[in-house]
Amino acid sequence: MIHEHGILPAVERIVLKRTESVGYTALAEMGLKEFAFEAVILRHTEHFSPEAVARSRERLEEDGDG
Repeated sequence: MIHEHGILPAVERIVLKRTESVGYTALAEMGLKEFAFEAVILRHTEHFSPEAVARSRERLEEDGDG
């Protein structure tokens, strides 16, 4: 996906999916959600669409990290 779309669009596509990614789930289970794409997007909102920022915020809030 990165080769086809580029890194930022690939990250957005992953975050905007309805279900959380396998990577997000794995990081959450290890207590490392600060490394998930959602957390990265929230640290660098100026590089991502408002939809990706909103979805990232929603997903982290659903898990009690918002």
